[in-house]
Amino acid sequence: TNAISSVIVVGGLIAAAAVSGDVVGPNAWIAKGAGVVAVTLASVNIFGGFMVTRRMLAMYKKKERPAKPAETAKASGA
Repeated sequence: TNAISSVIVVGGLIAAAAVSGDVVGPNAWIAKGAGVVAVTLASVNIFGGFMVTRRMLAMYKKKERPAKPAETAKASGA
């Protein structure tokens, strides 16, 4: 769900920010890279979830049907 993906975004931001500027080495790059990847993928997932939800809700929206010619004649008084 979008809520779980939002938690993943926060965790990715924390993982990317947890490595301070004075730490250098392979672990720093791995943590920052994992954080960036997590934020990117979770953001795409959140956006996609909203798009799918929007399309599903649009399926249930009532569509106006055009009036039949006989009904229009009755309504106009002819």
